[in-house]
Amino acid sequence: MSDNNNSVKIGLALGSGAAKGWAHIGVLNGLAKMGVYPDKIAGCSIGAVVGAAYANDNLDELETWVRSFSSWDVLGLMDLSWRKGGLIGGEKVFDVLQKRMGDMQIEDLKKPFTAVATDLYSGQEIWFTEGDLRHAVRASCSMPGILPPVKVADRWLVDGAVVNPVPVSVSRAMGVDIVIAVDLHGLRRGRMQVLPVNMKSNKPTNQEVAEAEKHQELGFTDLLARGRDYITGLTDKFSPSNKTGGHINPNPGMLAVMSQSMEILEQRHKRARLMGDPPDICIVPDLGDIGTMEFHRAEEAIAAGEAAVEQVAHLIEAALAPYR
Repeated sequence: MSDNNNSVKIGLALGSGAAKGWAHIGVLNGLAKMGVYPDKIAGCSIGAVVGAAYANDNLDELETWVRSFSSWDVLGLMDLSWRKGGLIGGEKVFDVLQKRMGDMQIEDLKKPFTAVATDLYSGQEIWFTEGDLRHAVRASCSMPGILPPVKVADRWLVDGAVVNPVPVSVSRAMGVDIVIAVDLHGLRRGRMQVLPVNMKSNKPTNQEVAEAEKHQELGFTDLLARGRDYITGLTDKFSPSNKTGGHINPNPGMLAVMSQSMEILEQRHKRARLMGDPPDICIVPDLGDIGTMEFHRAEEAIAAGEAAVEQVAHLIEAALAPYR
């Protein structure tokens, strides 16, 4: 892995986004093609997974693995856990990640790395800059309701996206000159809109239907449909949407409620934080309809990440020009 000109230190802030997060791999590939190699990495949720792999020079291995995923492979990594604070235990996938990356301490990684998590009870933002890498990344990925919280010392920790979805502030605190951020949700929802609601009818208006269809997470329905014989009945429990008679079912699935609500909160919080502390460059991949749990669509996400870098390459060059 090459280094940049020693006169500039580049920080990379990798945001949350579940399966969309494979786009981070494409972003890093795109930056490498430009000869740009981030020196310090801050990651939140899936951004912590990819960031840790990059910081330990394991990105190529991670990319090869995720490109091989089928929907069946993703289902096989889901260890259902109904009584531990989340629908999925998460231990299977982190066991595999640990085998591929080794039993690492954060301070032993090849590049400085920070993972962001949230204290469930105090709401405090937690930065992991040392200690067990698996615990740090696992805590950063603990999406409320989906993955159970992680106990570290006397704290119960959940997804860092609750407090800092795109950790620009963390990256700046690591002592860099330029911060490049990757926002995985920027093109999906855009600005929050207040839509008119027809209170005289029980049926949604055409505008409401179109907007809801645009933002529904359809991927998980398709994913579970393929594994119906493998996990009986999960489709009905987790299905994000169920269309009947041309209208949206008023009773969305469990996963849809949790993931969509979480994303709305993240979007509003993220926008406020980025306005107060904007990155020097913000890369926003166009990830279309890739759903929360569609981890088998890595090829599309990686390509979107590379394309997003190409779109802002001139801005990156301009930001680096004073240091060259």
